[in-house]
Amino acid sequence: MKQMLALLLTLTLLALCGVGAFAANAPQNPFERGTLFCSEYRIPALLTLDDGSVVAAADLRWNHGTDAPQNLEIGVAVSPDGYGGWRYTVPNYLDDYADGAGSKQSAAYIDSALLQSESGRVFLLADLFLSGTGYPNAQKGSGCVTVDGKSYIALTSKGSSDYSYYIAPFDGGFAPVMQNGRPTGYSVDTQYRLYKDGAALTMAQKGDGDKETGKQIAQSVFYADADLHVYPTPFLCLRHSDDGGKTWSAPTLLNPMVKKQSEAFLGVCPGRGFAVKTDKGERLIFPVYSNENKIEHALTVFSDDGGRTWQRGEDVRHKLILQKTSESQIITLPDGTLRMFSRNGSHYVSFCDSTDNGQSWTKAKPDYRLLGTKNCMVSFINTSKMIDGKPVVLGSMGSNVESRADGVLRTGLIEEDGRIRWIAATPVNTGFFGYSCLTQLADGNVALLFEDEASHFCYRVYTLEADGTLVPADGSDPAAPAGASFLQKLYRFFADVMLFFQKIFTR
Repeated sequence: MKQMLALLLTLTLLALCGVGAFAANAPQNPFERGTLFCSEYRIPALLTLDDGSVVAAADLRWNHGTDAPQNLEIGVAVSPDGYGGWRYTVPNYLDDYADGAGSKQSAAYIDSALLQSESGRVFLLADLFLSGTGYPNAQKGSGCVTVDGKSYIALTSKGSSDYSYYIAPFDGGFAPVMQNGRPTGYSVDTQYRLYKDGAALTMAQKGDGDKETGKQIAQSVFYADADLHVYPTPFLCLRHSDDGGKTWSAPTLLNPMVKKQSEAFLGVCPGRGFAVKTDKGERLIFPVYSNENKIEHALTVFSDDGGRTWQRGEDVRHKLILQKTSESQIITLPDGTLRMFSRNGSHYVSFCDSTDNGQSWTKAKPDYRLLGTKNCMVSFINTSKMIDGKPVVLGSMGSNVESRADGVLRTGLIEEDGRIRWIAATPVNTGFFGYSCLTQLADGNVALLFEDEASHFCYRVYTLEADGTLVPADGSDPAAPAGASFLQKLYRFFADVMLFFQKIFTR
């Protein structure tokens, strides 16, 4: 299967090379339909690296658009400048089901976030699920057992609920599987493929209708039909690349370090992580969210040692109007305060602040100037730009209060007191607008990768004007603003009232 995937990647690269050189004013979509022989994509991540190259990541949903449990992988595209010439890898790949086969019994990778450290290392964090598992049916637990005070990934045999097996530390590329402190003869390699007495174990691959395809594949502890498999809860899976996203490391599972026994879900906030300087060096931060007590709360996981070990920050508390906080993205203010913008249950994007580098946060509250689609991921980034001597931040979101629709780019100026004054709203499209991710390119332009259909991406590059508006860098006509419905006007009126009272009570 891996050889076939390599062949498919090669054919894709040859096809892309035949397109010719890409002009700076004609950006190429990194995940146009057919790329990697996939027709459905969701959940964009986009990051400009220190050398000016751009890394994009996406869920490969093959021929369906649904979340886990389902047949899902994650592909990565790398461009030298963010305009074209994309080259591809599929670091997060599972082959218990054939590519293109839809099944809720498949293992799954879903929701990716990208981050680069000062060393140049690129990190890719994603959710990894056991066959047949996803957010709706994830079970409470860390997926680990504690032995002599240390936490290890727990396993059970097929058909059993006794998770007494566990994966001991790796040594020489393999880790023994133990039970009651004794070796069992089982072991796993760094990709979590299963061995017995040193021999690789195989199983039948499945396809459409859960029928066997006739191919034998390596057993993985993330396949429920394997001799041993993990607990049915999400695993935070971290990989890194030291060559700008061209090749990727074996996975590291963060659950033993950060997931609680009391929560069913702890998952990635897709898009981008954040790196910040601290007194001790550099802190790598990924926003995540949990659903402990059936209420979603944003938080972060962070590393102070270059990504070797990870800690968990405090859950974000929120104002009652928000109902929750979940998928989030981080920017920084000039004084070093981190600001996190979050998806929530209201029609206003929420925000909270951290003065201890992401470990704890103020209570999240709505920004009534950011009216739009509730319960949808948003993207916010710092830029190198200044307007009127003030740093510029950008946000992308749906502006329609009735559905995921009518994308808009918001331009904000950071005031001296830390407030963000939103000075412009540039329409992106009318119609469907789902998840999105922003990045500033090396030439100063801004790239936006967004869902313009239920399972399709659109990629655009914009130039920031002096008044804060953004215009397409390829010279095409700007999008027309969407009309405002009665409900839209009602929420806007409510926002104006709340802003008025905020001014009264903050004088």
